[in-house]
Amino acid sequence: MNKAIWTGITVAALGLGAVSWTAQVMAQGQGQTVMGQTKTLFGGQVSSWAKLDAKGQVLEAGITVPMSVVEKAPLPGPNDKPQAEGGPGFGPEAILEFPAAVKKTTFLDHVQVWWEGFGHPPERYLTPHFDFHFFGVSAAEVAKIDCKDLTPPALELTPKGYAPAVPPGANAAEFCVPLMGFHGVPMSEFSAPGQLKPGLFDHVLIAGFYKGQYTFTEPMITREFLLKKQNLDLEVSRPAKTGRKTLYPTRFKLTYDAKANAYYLAYSNFQAGE
Repeated sequence: MNKAIWTGITVAALGLGAVSWTAQVMAQGQGQTVMGQTKTLFGGQVSSWAKLDAKGQVLEAGITVPMSVVEKAPLPGPNDKPQAEGGPGFGPEAILEFPAAVKKTTFLDHVQVWWEGFGHPPERYLTPHFDFHFFGVSAAEVAKIDCKDLTPPALELTPKGYAPAVPPGANAAEFCVPLMGFHGVPMSEFSAPGQLKPGLFDHVLIAGFYKGQYTFTEPMITREFLLKKQNLDLEVSRPAKTGRKTLYPTRFKLTYDAKANAYYLAYSNFQAGE
């Protein structure tokens, strides 16, 4: 996440190695784990996957991130400068498609992993961190997010417990990020209306929008937090009405597996919504 909160919004190792995303399936009890894609990131293998029940319904959808990826994520040098939004080289470090079962039956389509070595303004987010964009639209659609459409998300799209992605009366152009869109931040990030909490953050769950649609859910997690090998279990809040009838995740879990020395980032507890 970048400019949407720069301005403050009055806001693998599963032990699988390189896996073919077209074929890999592992039996697991009465259900199965189906692999999506595997990509190389900072010398490690990050993979997408889904856990299905005996009827083929999605129980979990997520990615595996080896600890080596966290440890080897490059920190900026004294002469390095942050990427300019929309400029040369601006884009995610890895894009992972989900298995077909996830795409067909749930909100989730693919994951884009961004590494923010500098962090980004405001001060609360000026620390190295990962942005894990779990998109509900295709990568081809995301590539077209150029912020030429500055229609602010309708207030009814604001998830419960979140600040509006574009405050009423604000200039929407200041809150749109190319290849991402508009970002909604939980109210828990604020100490007062329009005032973010002091100090550096460690993790936050963002909601994303573009062209009047709910488009992504984004765990934003610092490198420092990940190096501590901690777990998270968060409620996922979505708009009451999205205009899309599908299954939406209601839980997000970050789980460290000591044996694999890797993190699993997973969405689960899917419920019908529209």
